[in-house]
Amino acid sequence: MERDLWVAWLNVSERTAEKIQHLHRLTEDEVRDAVVCTENLTYTWDDDPERGLRAIVETHIRSRKVLIVLYPADDSFEDEYNLGSAYPVNS
Repeated sequence: MERDLWVAWLNVSERTAEKIQHLHRLTEDEVRDAVVCTENLTYTWDDDPERGLRAIVETHIRSRKVLIVLYPADDSFEDEYNLGSAYPVNS
């Protein structure tokens, strides 16, 4: 049985923070609030041939459905992730 996704620490690069802010009007803080130390995240694992293993988390930010892409951080605790992207989607 697969255990629930738990994000204790989220690494966000300056480049990714700027990208989600400018392209998708989402702040780094909003994304952190949506996933860090949040129980019962709705997610799926995706093993992309080019990008590798990642979790696609579905959540809501400011009443908008948002997908958040998380990559397991290398050589770290199993609950540490790197933010790949976050973007609103149509319901």
